[in-house]
Amino acid sequence: MRKMQISRRAFLALGTGAVMAGMASTARAADRPRVTGIPGKKLIGYYATLDEILKEPKFIDALQKRLGVNVLLCSPPIKLPPYLLAKNPLGPKRTLCARAHTDDDSGVFKAVEETHRRGMDFWLYYTGHHYDEECRPICAETFEGVKFLDLPRIRYSREWAGTACFSRPIVKEFEPEVFAYGAKTYGPDSLYVSHYRYINPSLWHNLFGCACPSCEEEAAKLGYNFPAMKRAMTGLRRRLEHLDRRTVEQAAKSRLTFGDFLTLLGDNDGVMEWIVFRAKLVGNQFKRINAAARTATNGRCGFITDTHNPTLSIYVGHNFADFLEGASDAFHPLSWCDSQHVSAVAAWADQLCAWVPGLEESTALTVVTRFFGWDEIGLPADRIHKVLGLSSPDASFTPEGFYRLFNPDLTIRLLTHEWTRLAAINNGKLPVHPVIKGDVWPEKVCRELMGRCEDLGFTGYVFQRTDNLIDKSKV
Repeated sequence: MRKMQISRRAFLALGTGAVMAGMASTARAADRPRVTGIPGKKLIGYYATLDEILKEPKFIDALQKRLGVNVLLCSPPIKLPPYLLAKNPLGPKRTLCARAHTDDDSGVFKAVEETHRRGMDFWLYYTGHHYDEECRPICAETFEGVKFLDLPRIRYSREWAGTACFSRPIVKEFEPEVFAYGAKTYGPDSLYVSHYRYINPSLWHNLFGCACPSCEEEAAKLGYNFPAMKRAMTGLRRRLEHLDRRTVEQAAKSRLTFGDFLTLLGDNDGVMEWIVFRAKLVGNQFKRINAAARTATNGRCGFITDTHNPTLSIYVGHNFADFLEGASDAFHPLSWCDSQHVSAVAAWADQLCAWVPGLEESTALTVVTRFFGWDEIGLPADRIHKVLGLSSPDASFTPEGFYRLFNPDLTIRLLTHEWTRLAAINNGKLPVHPVIKGDVWPEKVCRELMGRCEDLGFTGYVFQRTDNLIDKSKV
């Protein structure tokens, strides 16, 4: 039987009643989790707010009864101790990874207790490495020392942010502590983090970092040849910027993958070695965080990161081999079809046209959709802007315009393609629960893709909003 431990926070709470409640909660924790990572247990999650959990019980009832939701992912401000606040590399306005700091975290305890009272699991939701100016002191940078914050925006990319470096000593030290603190203090069944990655490769120049001195030192420790990787990536950039039309047209006639293309333009094996190396930095930090959370909770609380789907995952720094070796307790693939999928098609096709005078947009689209294996999905093949549902090259992106194009068929085809790849890679080794987007997907698409999860043998799925499945005004 697990020995009960009462934290200092419990003793400082509101008298004996609060201490006794804390003891009861600790006793119940021995039976947790009830869903997360339990073999044979279907996991159905929902991204919830504190207000939904504490002030909208009828809505949570509806989630449970109509959709079978048994896990709530919540991202509240938490109360960090002075020693962690003093270490925070981002300064007083933002806290690295923790969503925010608050002086009153009573709502977090109430939300965890209410979630558990309902027989559900609670995941404490952290943020990752995408920031604005506040991350400048630890911002990732290119081989030339240009910080990602100062790189230009890329046309048709749907993502932009400064990315905090993964190997700065303060980052490597601080993150396991701040995650472990949340795991121990609030009693979640798992920690969950989003945006803990590099930006989608639609922002192509982000592939050329982070190459700061800390990353160079880490390369030496891990046995990578940093000078060789730098030469390869420098050569790759030079060749990309001086592509000739014949090379691209030949690529359009072949079935080169994105990795094939980058490697052929680089020197020797340095390009893919670089891509794998920077993913290793991310994966190693995941493993430190996971181990810290488990140590802090005697093995009770684990760690899960979301990720891109298989085609692009390695290019955001997520090597699935690391996931299978302890970087994450599950695969939690994201489903933003625009920003995390086809914006890479549009951005790279547009960039090829900029690099190669006279290149037809249709040829560029053929090349790039074949890079990613999406040439059979049915994407528009004549004009680049059309793959994002834009009415013209200069039109502003809108989710409504995009999903008028994508729903239902393209959404279903694209994600079925990616999830089928993931099922083959994973082969049942880790739980898998993709995101179901219940606001921009109509119910037909949601139900169809929920069924795909079942067919592929996935553990479950997680709803990001349920507007098209549950009308809050009628519960």
